[in-house]
Amino acid sequence: MISEDVLNSALRDLFDVSPVPFSISTTDFNSRYIKVNPAYLRLVGRSWEELAEKPLAIDLPYPIDHPARLERMHLLETQGFYDLTEVEMLRSDGQMFPTLITAQRRRIAGESLDIEIVIDNSERKALENAILHAARTDAMTGLHNRASFEAHLVEALSMTSDERRLSLAYIDLNRFKQVNDRFGHSVGDRVLKEVARRIREWSADGDFVARLGGDEFAVVSSFSSARPITLARYLGLAARIAELMQIDGEPIQVGAAIGIAQATHDMGFSAFLDNADRAMYEAKATGNLIEVRFDKPVHAREMKLSCG
Repeated sequence: MISEDVLNSALRDLFDVSPVPFSISTTDFNSRYIKVNPAYLRLVGRSWEELAEKPLAIDLPYPIDHPARLERMHLLETQGFYDLTEVEMLRSDGQMFPTLITAQRRRIAGESLDIEIVIDNSERKALENAILHAARTDAMTGLHNRASFEAHLVEALSMTSDERRLSLAYIDLNRFKQVNDRFGHSVGDRVLKEVARRIREWSADGDFVARLGGDEFAVVSSFSSARPITLARYLGLAARIAELMQIDGEPIQVGAAIGIAQATHDMGFSAFLDNADRAMYEAKATGNLIEVRFDKPVHAREMKLSCG
């Protein structure tokens, strides 16, 4: 039968050679380091001399009284453990990284201590973010897709007020079908990518640009009631889209029908979409290469500024 001393020695060796980071700390509010294994030192990029008797907050990117840490301390005090809890940590070079931590509060020979097992969650988080990005991104153009657009619009509408308003521009390409019919879908796809690039370059900081499908795009913008959006800005976008592009030596031109709706804090999601859609179809119905229509009349002065 293996003696207790041999088992304890084996466990100490396991602590030292384990590829999984372990830390042992005091149970007081500051949670000072008592001992860590080499895997933990590699994880945070420090030596034991840098950590000995220091508070665990040295490896956290927030204050020791942060609500998330206080919640973890509460769990240790009330139930004696927490399991696979997401915790942001800090490496010695200042880089934040995600972890999963399982902790237990133990009392051994009359002394209390906290034992943490730390899992570096960087790869899993990176994979999650990549999957989430793919789910929200239009594969052809790299813009946000319809699902991402709808989620953003719901959130943006909830943040509007009398002072802070929202505009939605629906963009439908004119003459795009003729391009597809004459040159094929491969060229059509390249036209969509170029249009997406032009809209992205035109957009301002804070604008949300999406491809909704086919040859339809959308731009969501937040603006101050003291500085309303102008017809001139969107005429500039339509003109930019309509500039000639060269693809395989062929001059190709598409136009844009743009419908713009404006929302205040009391406007619903469906009504906002319907207003922009209706304005876009009014622009489309003119048959012009480029046309911009608002869901409500634009001031005469604004019209003069935009066209002159």
